[in-house]
Amino acid sequence: MDIDDFMKSTNGPAYEKNESRNGPPLTYVGEKLRYALEHCHDLLQGIESYVPDSLPLPDEYQEGAPISAKQDLLKSPAWASFHYQVTAFVALFNMLGVVKSSKDIEHLGQMPEADFKKWLDFIEREGSVLG
Repeated sequence: MDIDDFMKSTNGPAYEKNESRNGPPLTYVGEKLRYALEHCHDLLQGIESYVPDSLPLPDEYQEGAPISAKQDLLKSPAWASFHYQVTAFVALFNMLGVVKSSKDIEHLGQMPEADFKKWLDFIEREGSVLG
């Protein structure tokens, strides 16, 4: 193994650009994004654990529509939200290289709450909002 394998950018091949800004501190943004992620993770867990697969469709959907209330109206939007929040969180902390695929996102969403919070702690500890 080459030493360069260990010295790669934590953002992997992602686009990087130096910017200067005025506004709320990025640590504040990171804190709020973390809370959003924790709640979205709880939502995913709750949908999977407590929402029945046979959840009826809302009235505005036609009878026999080829969709599932649980999968198409709850799980899919929740997973999409979680995916974008994880991406934004690791990007904010300059750790985009940590999440390489949608399988990684799926694994994070299925983690027990305590393990997911440890992962968030790791990103905050090892990453930096300052670049």
